[in-house]
Order: sequence, then C-alpha cells, then structure tokens
Amino acid sequence: MKRLVRVLGRLQRLSVLILLVWGASTAIAHDARPVAVTINALAPGVFNFSVHVPPTVEADNQPEVLWPSLCKPMPQNAQGAAGGTMQCSGALEGQQFALHYPLFNPSLATFYRLNLLEGGSINAMLAPTDGSWTVPPPVTPGRVVKEYTLLGIEHIIGGYDHLLFVFGLLVIARTPRRILLTVTGFTLAHSISLSLSALGFVHVPVAPVEATIALSIVFLAHEIGQKDASSLTYRYPLVVSFSFGLLHGLGFASALGEIGLAQNEALLSLLFFNVGVEIGQLFFIGGVLGLLWLATSLLRLSPKLWESGELRNRSDWLAAYLIGIPSAYWLLERVAQFAW
Repeated sequence: MKRLVRVLGRLQRLSVLILLVWGASTAIAHDARPVAVTINALAPGVFNFSVHVPPTVEADNQPEVLWPSLCKPMPQNAQGAAGGTMQCSGALEGQQFALHYPLFNPSLATFYRLNLLEGGSINAMLAPTDGSWTVPPPVTPGRVVKEYTLLGIEHIIGGYDHLLFVFGLLVIARTPRRILLTVTGFTLAHSISLSLSALGFVHVPVAPVEATIALSIVFLAHEIGQKDASSLTYRYPLVVSFSFGLLHGLGFASALGEIGLAQNEALLSLLFFNVGVEIGQLFFIGGVLGLLWLATSLLRLSPKLWESGELRNRSDWLAAYLIGIPSAYWLLERVAQFAW
C-alpha cells in the first residue's frame, strides 16, 4: 500500500510538470474570439466590409479577405486588410470567400456575417481548418436556431477559463445537492448578464472583464488549496457561483458581441447562443462527474487508502494546481494587454 502511495505521489509531481507546460501553452494560445468578417449590403451589388482580428494576431500577419472573382474594389474607395467597399456584378449566393494570412495561419476560427439589403443576415462560423466559406441562401429562423446553438457550444468548449471555473465549483461543492444549487446559480447569473450586455443595457470594457474572470479562477484555486471548510466559499458556494457568474456572463457577451446578433432575430439568436452555452456546460459537467465517479469507485477497492483521506487531500492539491497555473498566467497576460 505504501508503494502505491509513493507511485501516486510521483505521478502527481509529474502531472504538475505537465500542467506547467500545458498551462503556459494554453494560455498563450487561448483566445476564444474568432476573426470576425462583417459584410454589409449598401445597394444592389455594392458591399462594404470590415475585419475584426483578436489582439493575439501580430501586426504583420493581419488577414486579407479574398472576395469572389465577380467582385472588384470600388476605385473611389481606399481598400485595406481591415475593410473597404466592393462592387459585385452578380449575387453572392453560392460564391466563395476566404482569408489569406501573409505569414502563417494562427489557427483561429473565422466568423462571417453578411447583412442583406432586404434585411436579415447570413452567418457562419468556420473552424480554423476551414479555408473558405460558400455563401448559402438567406437565413431563416431555423438556421438561426442551429447556428447560434452551435456557436454557444463552440464558445464554451473553447473557453478554457470558463470550464476551469466550473471545474473549481464542482470541486468545492462536492455533494450532488450542492453541485446542483451551485451550477444553477452560475447558469442563472451568467444568463442574466449575458442578456443585459448583448441587448445593450450594460456596457463594460472587455479587457478588464477578461482579466477579472482570470482572477476569479485564481481565487477558486486558492480556496481549494486552503480547503477551509469554515470559509464563505465552502459554506455558501451558491453565493460565489452567482456573483462570479455575472462576471462570466459579460465574458460570454463579449464573444457574442464579436459575432453579433442576427438581424430581425436578435432575441432568437441570443436565446439559442445561451442554450448552446448551457448544452456545452452540461456536457463538460457530466464528463467531469463521470470521471470522478469512476476514480472514486476504483479507489474504494482499497478501503485503507480511501479511508485515510490522503488521496483526497492530494487530489484537492492537484486540482488547485490544475486551476491555478493557467489562470495565473491568463491574469498576468490579460492585465498586461490593457495596462499598456
């Protein structure tokens, strides 16, 4: 049994080293926001466009939108990588758009939004591996439901900071009843702030919000490491999840703001983006709880080791590092971005 404990201890130290590397690489690569290309129809065959690129893309690697061959720059309008005005000799339906990076593809998703002259819009989220986008027929309510649900799922699954926060809540809550209350509080809170921000009732700068989100995860890591059962966090995890949930909802809203709500379907797109976030969150929670149940079942096969509580203490310590290393890096990185 002592040998098993020693082996687990070595594995634990190895895990920490792996997490150090993973945390740094993930933090550097982490930016859940896509490159956003917005195309607006101004008149029949006339379009202007803008390109919003996350700050992680270098200045000399800004992407250029490659338009279909039937579209040419209007001579009286200056063109640039960030936008311009185009004249097209035919309809854009069935035509192909692509992004060209001067140096290398930074593996970012691309969101295309085509605002139509007659109202409504066509939206598409492309994975980093998708090189081009073919314009489909105009959007319908059914397309809005499908696309924004998928956008919500993709955002939460790619949002490692939000997932680590939820993981921290699960570690602190522990029992099924407390987990249900804690996760419900987090869901309700971020749904409220997401809706208020996306609909324009609340305006908060993105950079401080992202930095404070990272700080909230550092806070959870500290609480897990201290493991003080008398602290407010352990006694009332619902209060913590609801309070920080409002903050995380503003983070969701900043990502949705990059994409925009579908014209004439703002409430529908907001609703199903939030539904997608919840679906992705539930999948993550189910996966984590399933793994914890499996690990607990295996450990119970060794009653002495389980009853000693040593492994549970070590698992809390490991969880604190798992959450704390990347979140501390994100905090420093995000503070540096808006401090300078």
